[in-house]
Amino acid sequence: MDDKIVLKAENLEKTFGTGKRAVKAVDGVSFTVREKEIFALLGPNGAGKTTTVKMLLNLVSPDKGNIQIFGKDMPEAQREVMKEVGTLLEGSRNLYWHMTVRENVYYFANLRGKSAKEVKDDMEMWAERLRLQDKLEEEVGKLSRGMQQKAAIICALATKPKLLILDELLLGLDIITRFEVEKLVKELKEISTLIISSHDLRFIEKVSDRILIINKGKVVAEGTASELRHKISYAKYRFTLRKNEESQYLEELKSIRGVEISFYEGNIDTDILELTFERPELIYDVFDIFRKFSVIPVEIDNLGEPFEEIFKSFVEGGENK
Repeated sequence: MDDKIVLKAENLEKTFGTGKRAVKAVDGVSFTVREKEIFALLGPNGAGKTTTVKMLLNLVSPDKGNIQIFGKDMPEAQREVMKEVGTLLEGSRNLYWHMTVRENVYYFANLRGKSAKEVKDDMEMWAERLRLQDKLEEEVGKLSRGMQQKAAIICALATKPKLLILDELLLGLDIITRFEVEKLVKELKEISTLIISSHDLRFIEKVSDRILIINKGKVVAEGTASELRHKISYAKYRFTLRKNEESQYLEELKSIRGVEISFYEGNIDTDILELTFERPELIYDVFDIFRKFSVIPVEIDNLGEPFEEIFKSFVEGGENK
């Protein structure tokens, strides 16, 4: 197995119920996750994301398919593999509410073969980062929903896992903490591989390296945010330009294949130029022409569709759009 592949899932299937009540939650899902990347699982409610995550952790057994983590077959190597995996399950389900935050961290660290002494410093560091240091001795059940989520994050991070599987990472977090977690996730990429799910699509677009979209148990799209966006819509920008008497730059812009141009006269000082790109990298050719003719943009607006619309298009458009 390629040593750069941390996790490989092949043709996973899972059906709940029997007969007429049978529901196929996951239907032939395959993907790989490479070392030190942030891999996102997206899908509407009931798409099969959480079932897929639970199969990766052997909390649910697949009816068909194979899973390898660190090149080892699951579930045979589960005891060895899970020592290097940190998890956060939807709804803080990986916490015991009658235990304190500290006791939870130590307990789950012990399950992964690490002592309280080994994880103490990291626990306290993450607690400080997430502003939970004064709640370490509180019972989890007495904490607010957001604090419980922070506690679950600390449990996942304290053992320095090589692989982090974080299901609904942002659930219950306030706006400030969400920004902090966004920064944290980008930092974690330097030391770990991450699989994350979230209903916050803007967050996913910002932090992920690759995205897998699942709907009705099937994979409907996979790629970077930029690749997925390009499959659905072209990149489009509005440039507010300082007035320029030299019109030759417009002729040169029109010579770029794959760029659609709309020009509008603005006010006494500016003009408006809207450009639609078949390929995002063509914007560099535009900037080269701007420099050549001393065209000065005073404002640039991204007119592309929000990622929520891109996601919706894939979900409503069916498989492998």
